[in-house]
Amino acid sequence: MALQNRLELKLSQKLVLTPQLQMAIKLLQMPQLELSQTLTVELTE
Repeated sequence: MALQNRLELKLSQKLVLTPQLQMAIKLLQMPQLELSQTLTVELTE
């Protein structure tokens, strides 16, 4: 009968893109004029 001791360590990392993060990334990539127009529309809603 063979006895086997085994220790296993598992480390995982997960990144979740929330809708807020997706919007932030989108806004950061916009040209200044488009960003200004988008913000104006969002603020008036």
